[in-house]
Amino acid sequence: MLNNRISSKLLLLFISLSMLTGVIARISTIMNNPIVKLWKEFFIIGLLCLAILVILPKIRIHTLFLFLAVCLTTVSLIYMNLDINLTVLFYQLKLDLILFLFIIAVYENLLTLEKDALENYIKKLFKIFILFTTINAIVIVLEHFFSAQFMAMLGFKDEQWGADTGIKIVSTDGVMRSPGLLTYFVPAGTLMLMAFIVTVETRKLFKMRRRLRLILLCLFTVSMVFTTYKTAIIGFIFYLTLKVIEFIFRKYAVVFSTFITIGCFIIFFISTHFMSIYYFVNKYSPSIAYNSILIRILQHHAILDSMETTKQVLFGVGMGLNGTFGLDKTAFNINPLPTDSTYIYLASNYGFLGVFVFLFIFIWVAVNLFKTPSFDVFGIRYIAIYTISIEFFYNNFISSFPTNIIAITMMVIPFVKGCHVKATEKKEKARKRELINTRAV
Repeated sequence: MLNNRISSKLLLLFISLSMLTGVIARISTIMNNPIVKLWKEFFIIGLLCLAILVILPKIRIHTLFLFLAVCLTTVSLIYMNLDINLTVLFYQLKLDLILFLFIIAVYENLLTLEKDALENYIKKLFKIFILFTTINAIVIVLEHFFSAQFMAMLGFKDEQWGADTGIKIVSTDGVMRSPGLLTYFVPAGTLMLMAFIVTVETRKLFKMRRRLRLILLCLFTVSMVFTTYKTAIIGFIFYLTLKVIEFIFRKYAVVFSTFITIGCFIIFFISTHFMSIYYFVNKYSPSIAYNSILIRILQHHAILDSMETTKQVLFGVGMGLNGTFGLDKTAFNINPLPTDSTYIYLASNYGFLGVFVFLFIFIWVAVNLFKTPSFDVFGIRYIAIYTISIEFFYNNFISSFPTNIIAITMMVIPFVKGCHVKATEKKEKARKRELINTRAV
């Protein structure tokens, strides 16, 4: 029980710190300490180790199979990419394997909580999430109106990259794309979208004054716009559209939502592979057409054109050979191409087999969340279909820290709640059988 309480509290601490990742990144850059720079990796490994210690006395067979599958997959990936520099290879493994281990750590940690303890945990998570997203939203607004003072305070020059400073500052048309307390405007925009959705979806579960909730919704909307992250803004419109449909066509809401999700997926696929949508947008906004569409088309085609063999199409061109964030790969005589979307990131590193596996998992998660909306206390099902239909071709969910780990945590909770319900039903059936047997005797 002691380990159980420690691990659940550490998970809340980790999520809290994650929403201050820009502050931590800036401090670690100033200190130039490699241990501080790897704080989240050490934290996740620690959470996993605690989870293993807690479940070890009564470990389940499917947990053993999961660990075995992870080990075999990791060994297979290393074997298939032995021709790649080991530093590059293991850096790529660090990015992806650590995130997968986090999923296991969260699931096993939360599964050890009793039903009442899990409900209390959910309430604490909600309070922490709202507190830190509100702080981030206020900072985003301040950065927008006082961008020059913000840059001067940090001692930055225009458009400095996170690798050098800990925070990536980007401006467009003379307007800073506010990162809040995160490292970049992309996760900041996604975080504000998540905050808006969570605030709406939890209105019946968690009591909050209507005026305060309305103020928060306005704050999250304004701050989302100030990040200038267009994908999140499109996701915001996408979410509002689904809610209107649910209100008007309650009986057929899932059917309409499914068609809209598929439609968005097709449109965004076309926009990043063909020129038709680029030409259409270019008539009205040449800068958006160029920066948001044309560049992605060129990046995607550059990597897809490098897939010359069947093996490369199925398993990728090589783990870590592409991707310009983090490790400086030019030091290893590698000229990487950008992998700014989940789609091309997976295609490059793991081939179209990896793309289909990711989509299958996310679709399976989304379908199950929509089947049991009462378990989905945070409304994270909307983020799941947003990730599939809109963000998939325009942003890299896997590397978008901390929104990826927050979304994963909120997605795991409904499945843990489902396990609790099944366990209760199993106990109830066993009790009834025992009662029948007793009466028969």
